Amino acid sequence: MNTKKKTWAAVVLLLGLSGCQGGQDTEGRPTPASARFDGPVGAAGLYGHPMWDHWFDIGEVGYVEEEFFVAGRAREHAGDGEADYVTRVIVRRPRQAADFNGTLLLDWVNVTAQFENAVDTLAAHRFFLREGYAYVHLSAQAAGLCCSPLTPTVWDPVRYAALNHPGDTYAFDMVSQIARGFRAPVGTDPMGGLRPEVILIMGQSQSAIRLHQYVNEVQARARAIDGFLIHADVGAGKDFGTAPPAPVLHLLSDLEAEPEAPTATSNYVLWEVAGAAHQDLWVGEHQVLGQSRRVVAHLPKQPMAEDDRLHAIAGNYGEQPDPALGLCVVAGAAFPMRYAVASAIDHLDRWVRDGVLPPQPPRYQFDEDGNRAVDDLGNTLGGLRYPPIDVPVARYQSTTCELGGITIPLTELELLQRYPSHGDYLAQMQTATEASVTAGYLLPEDAAELMERAAAARNRWPLDALTGN
Repeated sequence: MNTKKKTWAAVVLLLGLSGCQGGQDTEGRPTPASARFDGPVGAAGLYGHPMWDHWFDIGEVGYVEEEFFVAGRAREHAGDGEADYVTRVIVRRPRQAADFNGTLLLDWVNVTAQFENAVDTLAAHRFFLREGYAYVHLSAQAAGLCCSPLTPTVWDPVRYAALNHPGDTYAFDMVSQIARGFRAPVGTDPMGGLRPEVILIMGQSQSAIRLHQYVNEVQARARAIDGFLIHADVGAGKDFGTAPPAPVLHLLSDLEAEPEAPTATSNYVLWEVAGAAHQDLWVGEHQVLGQSRRVVAHLPKQPMAEDDRLHAIAGNYGEQPDPALGLCVVAGAAFPMRYAVASAIDHLDRWVRDGVLPPQPPRYQFDEDGNRAVDDLGNTLGGLRYPPIDVPVARYQSTTCELGGITIPLTELELLQRYPSHGDYLAQMQTATEASVTAGYLLPEDAAELMERAAAARNRWPLDALTGN
């Protein structure tokens, strides 16, 4: 056993002495366990940085990014087993307390592809940095840590020799313990003295399915997390009982469209985003052109300006033709679900803090056979409608590839039939954008970005140059 493994074996053996295991309070009632943090890990290992840290330098905007190992002894869900674990988290937090908004976001990262994909972090990272959130890449599941080439223990077996995940039946208790550890640190303080007032957790697809189960089966007794963003839990349905034990904002794309009504009558809000795909261009480009290049090619961190340049490509909502819009899954689906992710988190935070219920949009529309209804372009009817769906410049074939989709920009003739000039298009987009902000579905900063893109689409009306419009 190498030195690092010996160190962590000792840590695990000492957990009972450090307050990490559950015990009993003065009245003999069981007390919940919390995890122990060790780190920051620093420049250890073959490459000197965490796997799946940001590929750009958030230090430029006053943030610290650090990796910690987390240890404890977890109970098996729906079983009698107990097991030691060592996992890891990557913590991104404001350097100064004055810049911290008091909310910590845990991202239960997706492992469907047998590597970790922090979907909601990729979708909303600029919103987090702008608003002063602390946000955490949380390695909750075994497949994210081992054993494909794009997992930490294979990618850097030196840095990650100590990791030990006992299996996903222990993941719920591990996550609860880690959340408690952020509130009352044992070992190293991963927040550098910052104290979260609110802890939210988010997860997409497979991770959302796990969070759906967590809400229904764990939250009532664990009470370690204050609110849940459950994003695209395909096939899980809308059953959360009469009232979830904590606020749940349920964020769905076209793929998850089902005519059944939600069971919950309180503590639950459903957003079905018309035109959105399960996996989209924005997340795919950030993962492939940003995160994966750092991991595979061992590139150094890039300036934040490089992330801005990537946004120019990844932010296309179909207003500009691009061959990538026809590529399934990784690219293709260009509808901007990122706006909904950011707004949903903003609302969830205020809901938990102040009891301000998020707005409730209309449901999707369905035909007599229970299928999602579409308009003459094949775009979804009903649901939460962002400006690009109501003032369309593209067909959003959001479920063509099941988990992804493709985007087909309208031809010049089709655009002219709908909008005689770019000015007509821009005016309609302005009206729809202002309405979306007023309704609470689009953040003002995202509205400004959307309108900048719409204004830059003048090239789609080449006759304007001839007519002087």
